[in-house]
Amino acid sequence: MTRIAMVLMVCMLLPGCASLVSNSAWPVFIDNASGPAQFVIKNKNDVVISQGQTPAIIILESGGGYFTNADYIVHFSKPGYRNQGYRLVSTFNDWYWGNLLNIVGFFVDPATGAMWRLPQQLIISLPRLMPPSESDK
Repeated sequence: MTRIAMVLMVCMLLPGCASLVSNSAWPVFIDNASGPAQFVIKNKNDVVISQGQTPAIIILESGGGYFTNADYIVHFSKPGYRNQGYRLVSTFNDWYWGNLLNIVGFFVDPATGAMWRLPQQLIISLPRLMPPSESDK
């Protein structure tokens, strides 16, 4: 019985479960199926986080504040194609449930952002612009 109590006490003193076994920043593969395209990633405050050309791997934070997930808009552009914006939102990280034995982790993981995870990839296909028809000229 004493061993069990000791193990529970140690678990309660450790940092959050998701913070230990998971991430608070995630690599996200970004690509356009119709070839290289320019991209700009903005956070929910409309601040540019990253920009470049596809394909690319970008490291993004999964937390957007205490107990708040990250929310990004990825804008794609390519000559001859319609510009598009896609929303990239972090979702609940199942490792957070490991805090059932660790009350401290219920507060640590939201602070580090580890209670959220981002998708591994965002692959889009920009639609081609229609060339003007003969009657439009």
